Amino acid sequence: MSESSDIFAGSTLQTADLKPFQILAPDGRPVREELIPDLEIVEELYRRMARARYLDDKFMVLYKSQRLGNYAQFGGQEASQVASAFVLKAKDYVCPMYRNTAAMITHGWPIEKAILYWRGHPDGWRIPDDLNIMPIIISIPGQIVHAAGVALGIQAQNLGAVALSYIGEGGTSQGDFHAGVNFAAARKAPAVFIIENNGWAISVPRKVQSGVDYLMRRAEGYGIPGYLVDGNDALAVYTTAKKAVEDARVGNGPSIIEQLTYRVRPHTTGDDPKAYRTEDETNEWIANRDPIKRLKLFLEYEKRWNDDREVAMQAEIETEFTAALEAADHAPAPDPMALLDYTMIEPTWQLEEQRATLQARVAAEGGAA
Repeated sequence: MSESSDIFAGSTLQTADLKPFQILAPDGRPVREELIPDLEIVEELYRRMARARYLDDKFMVLYKSQRLGNYAQFGGQEASQVASAFVLKAKDYVCPMYRNTAAMITHGWPIEKAILYWRGHPDGWRIPDDLNIMPIIISIPGQIVHAAGVALGIQAQNLGAVALSYIGEGGTSQGDFHAGVNFAAARKAPAVFIIENNGWAISVPRKVQSGVDYLMRRAEGYGIPGYLVDGNDALAVYTTAKKAVEDARVGNGPSIIEQLTYRVRPHTTGDDPKAYRTEDETNEWIANRDPIKRLKLFLEYEKRWNDDREVAMQAEIETEFTAALEAADHAPAPDPMALLDYTMIEPTWQLEEQRATLQARVAAEGGAA
């Protein structure tokens, strides 16, 4: 695969007529055959994307059976998250938002912990010590500021690592997005900021979010590279993220990658997308632009995949999930006081009052605190 920067011509700010960078067409056929990565890498990307889709489906089943809390689905965005997180090394950091379960699992987050997190169990809140993943941010876009700060720490300690963060197109309208990216750019900190442009900021369409045609154009104002990528093309995402991460790692500073994708599922399990978009729009993306189907078709064209391998892979994924669910189901019941243990470093008087109230409630009901 060519590593020269001109492979992104037309997808970076080198030209006014921007076109999303693409390696595979929606039917799985290569449009840039010379850029296809090693096929072992392609197969592993497919496995991880299929695993992510399976988990997203199963988490919805758990929610509907009241075994999971409100959950932010990512279905349709598997290439965007899996293929970008896949390029990271263990020492690199992911600074996630609430829709980044796929990216976090790709970077090593145990499925059991993901289940517990979305159940509201304290054991799911804590990221394992050996994983470089920051806590999930609900108040978008705080994760961008976190990524800038983490990247500055990496730079100060000369760790040779990178901070990768994600944000939806709606979140880029918030001030913290500008503050975080501008800070990282000014310091040439090793960060990569991915905009997952999935078309909808809850119920607000992309076209009313910003006056620019593509959000990655903002990179020019920060003095950093910007890339426009077909976010449902796993190989294009992988190739672009790999370049951006490697550039950041060697001291060339941060970049912005806008990945054009689509949220085919609701904003969260508490959302009804029929209230603000048509089913025809969603069905068109499902039928013709599905990222997993695209990669599978390519592997089949290359004679690298068949029905037997598919069945075997799905069985492995199911076995893994079943074991993780069993472990989560048998996790010890949480201490009610844990709700207040991780709120403030120095408790405020309000927090102390809440603690006393909760202790009294637990004692009255025969529990222990």
